[in-house]
Amino acid sequence: MSRKLNIATAILIFSSILFVVTGFPNIKIVKIIRFPQLLTAFAAGSILSMAGVIFQNVLSNPLADPYILGVSAGSALGAVAGYASNINPEISALIGGLLTIAGLAISGRVLESKLKLILFGIGINATLSSLIVITTALKSPEQSPSVLFFLLGFIPILSLKESIFLSLLPGIFLYIFHKKAERIDALSLGDFFAYLSGIGPERERIVYLTIASLFTAIIVSQTGIIGFIGIVIPHLGRLLKIQKTKELLKFSLLAGGTALILSEWIIKTVFATYDIPAGTVTALVGAPAFIFILWRNKNLA
Repeated sequence: MSRKLNIATAILIFSSILFVVTGFPNIKIVKIIRFPQLLTAFAAGSILSMAGVIFQNVLSNPLADPYILGVSAGSALGAVAGYASNINPEISALIGGLLTIAGLAISGRVLESKLKLILFGIGINATLSSLIVITTALKSPEQSPSVLFFLLGFIPILSLKESIFLSLLPGIFLYIFHKKAERIDALSLGDFFAYLSGIGPERERIVYLTIASLFTAIIVSQTGIIGFIGIVIPHLGRLLKIQKTKELLKFSLLAGGTALILSEWIIKTVFATYDIPAGTVTALVGAPAFIFILWRNKNLA
């Protein structure tokens, strides 16, 4: 396991260097643009990937993640509403994400099916995305970020202070869930096994999903919706025989950060003259991967 993590760390370091030095920018561009974007991409990729691990293991559902279940869209709608109402977008994004989680918790009890919950989440995602378009259209472009930003996801150029703050979030996320990893492993085996292990599955499930959604909301308020990375990276880890939550979180932190850094690097090299959203690159890989995962889990319903 340590060998796999060492390899993932080496790839992350190489990707980071590649991202910073591509095109041989001067030191001012590195300091003002490249380095902050590098930290933001790492934070977003890591948080979204680790959140995918938590969602999948806590819900015992290989297709669950904040994007598929509409939590990212709920957070984005909250952020848009915050911009439109001159309210702190981070706080309004947290509220939007939590309201979506509450809706999913209620619907989960009613639907009583993993596949139905996924389909319900996809419907919620589409509905909230439409509301993002409507809410943004009601405000002038000068007063709020564009619809494209929130629906497809961009890696913004933040201040160095803001990007450093975001880069600390993956470590905090890992610390919180590293201590709860064994309990999450028990939840992943189903409610019956969780009860036998002395765990109250319903209460703990809500707690873990809420914490993961809070971190997701902070990222979404800055980057918009970047989809599928929370699906692809955890399953890549499982294909590499990394099964336990503790190890899978570490792998997802490294591989998720690397994936989004490389996505942004592709944009800066292949599509240098175009303003391509980071979410489109992750979707190109993630959408086929989602279909493949669905095909592998034929008995999901």
